[in-house]
Amino acid sequence: MSTPETLTFPCSYPIKVVMRAEPGLRVAVDAIFVRHADAAAAAGATTRQSAQGNFSGVTYTIQARDPEQIAALFADLKELPGVLMVL
Repeated sequence: MSTPETLTFPCSYPIKVVMRAEPGLRVAVDAIFVRHADAAAAAGATTRQSAQGNFSGVTYTIQARDPEQIAALFADLKELPGVLMVL
């Protein structure tokens, strides 16, 4: 059995946020990324809507400095009402 690969910081780290398609929610999620990473992460995000338009999947790529930065970002995102999953 092989050991899992560890990340070497700093590195590019993709994060997918699945959220309800609610007014203002994307702006709030973008603000969390700007606070924890930088404005480029929010500006370069890609969005995919669900078939019925009820949900959005948004993929951000940050330049992660350390595991603590990623953990803090995930924690803040999970606290936001309307965010269903953070991957």
